[in-house]
Amino acid sequence: MAERKRKKFRRHDRNELPLLNPEIRKKYLDKEYILGYGHTVALDEADRCILCKKPPCTPSCPVNSEMEKWIEQIQKQNIWEAYKILRRNNPFSSVCGRVCPQERLCESTCVLTFKDNGLSVGIGGLERFVGDSVRMSGIEWIDEKEPPTGKSVGIIGAGPAGLAAAYFLARKGHDVVIYEALPFVGGVMRYGIPPARLDRRALDFEIELIKKLGVEIKTGVKVGQDIPFEEIRKKHDAIFIAVGSGRGKKMGIPGEDLKGVYTAIAFLMKANVDYLDPMLAPETDVELPQGKKVAVIGGGFTAVDCMITAIRLGNEAHLIYRRTRETSSAKDEEWDHLAEEGAVFHWLTQPLEVIGNEKGEVIGLKCIKMELVPDEKGGRPKPVPVEGSEHIIECDYVIMAVGQADNPLAYKDVKGLKIDKWNNLSTVDEKFRTNIEGVFAGGDVVNGGDTVVMAISHAKKASEAIHEYLMTGKWEYTPKE
Repeated sequence: MAERKRKKFRRHDRNELPLLNPEIRKKYLDKEYILGYGHTVALDEADRCILCKKPPCTPSCPVNSEMEKWIEQIQKQNIWEAYKILRRNNPFSSVCGRVCPQERLCESTCVLTFKDNGLSVGIGGLERFVGDSVRMSGIEWIDEKEPPTGKSVGIIGAGPAGLAAAYFLARKGHDVVIYEALPFVGGVMRYGIPPARLDRRALDFEIELIKKLGVEIKTGVKVGQDIPFEEIRKKHDAIFIAVGSGRGKKMGIPGEDLKGVYTAIAFLMKANVDYLDPMLAPETDVELPQGKKVAVIGGGFTAVDCMITAIRLGNEAHLIYRRTRETSSAKDEEWDHLAEEGAVFHWLTQPLEVIGNEKGEVIGLKCIKMELVPDEKGGRPKPVPVEGSEHIIECDYVIMAVGQADNPLAYKDVKGLKIDKWNNLSTVDEKFRTNIEGVFAGGDVVNGGDTVVMAISHAKKASEAIHEYLMTGKWEYTPKE
């Protein structure tokens, strides 16, 4: 047989993911608007990958997803093996294929991007394709697991970090119990990311695979209130705290206590849960706007999620951000998608005060224009006010997507536990050990809020350290310098 010729670089002809028409997609909060690759297109896109011997994409992924290995399996039309490789490092590949900022991680280092300004392989779309193909095949997937160890781990929080840790530990043969305060499982993946961006069928499928490993999940259990932390600690050989950052922040400006001013978390939780089961939705004073003018403050992924949600609820949505589109942390393509749906952008604009009427209702947002000036130390340009540029943006609701705060209910009374000034557990060492023996922590409760894939990365590393502790009994907390 003649030796196969090395394929040419296909630098520019990337297959982009198809989108629903803007006029259709903005009508449905529960309909995913970015459509996945079909089998033929996925195979074509996979063939663009040149399978580097030392691939730069894999180390650029927080969970080291071994892209060159599972993409090669797509080229060989072996989706089953591709999914098996993906699940070695990540139990939520279908989720991450949808919500990861691949353009800043794996795709940013793809060799094709450095060849005549080419376009990277569509790694995110291919990852999503593999997971969706297995899910829709109808064939039951069962993860392999090691024999029982007789050891037990209690995990506090059923978000991406808690669920991922449960997955890795269960596969090692440990008994795992998750304690979740809310009625639904998934954390930010369910309560924060709108279904328009993350199909709940994909999320539920991968959660069910974790349950199949024997992981027990107890919902509606608030550790620190319904059950003391020490009681859980006595039941298990190790504890992993993964409670996330479940409280929203406001800006501290006048008028933010007016009716109709919400944190992003409160707004998204109300919207994302109400359509699932209003009877189980958390009690809140949030009133979802419909047919109104909504101002969303912020420039990150959460702000995008709020804009997506506000538009699909039938509102005129305005984004207010003190920096530029280019310096925002959200995906560039997402701003394009929102523009197609009629979003109004106010870049280089800083809110100063929420304006209300005599009834205590929002009627506007007082703002000032900003300009970016170079940082003297060579860092990120700083936004500074433009004198005399104050103005009012008329609106009926204000959503503040300006960050998250930790809720230390589960661990605040743990005697001797080191907690930083923000009430989170950034005090863990490199193996995600706290200063209390047998107690580990990871995810947003450690870093104050980051991506889903970073939470999974924490869980992967922490589970390795937990397994080591359970098998050896060795404990050596090493504080960070």
